[in-house]
Amino acid sequence: MDKTRVHGTTFLFSGYARLPQDVSHQAIYKRVGVVLEVDEAGVIVGCTSSLIMDVARDFFTRLLLGRNVLNERREIEALVRYRYRGHSQGALISALHKVFEAVDQSPLVLGDAAFPLPSAKHPDVGTEMYG
Repeated sequence: MDKTRVHGTTFLFSGYARLPQDVSHQAIYKRVGVVLEVDEAGVIVGCTSSLIMDVARDFFTRLLLGRNVLNERREIEALVRYRYRGHSQGALISALHKVFEAVDQSPLVLGDAAFPLPSAKHPDVGTEMYG
């Protein structure tokens, strides 16, 4: 299924944070990653993390899907603090803060004028003939 048809234009944001020493996979990965796909209204339509255990990763995804990164940040963080009781909780929240920083520097917050599509700015770029 083509997700662009379901959700329109979406944006992908990622954030990473150091895992605590007492997490079993810290020696292997050292960091946890959070990746969110967000629609133009700021709603999370896709979510994943680099958590090792399927149940933890799926639970985290369910907590975030449908939430809004533009106007529900405090609620998202509170929800993770309250319901995600795993050892990676602090790292996940730190990674989410990195995601929020990336959102703040994106067209979702700054508008399309700050980030025109390359084809809109220079419609003939890439069409030159070389001989």
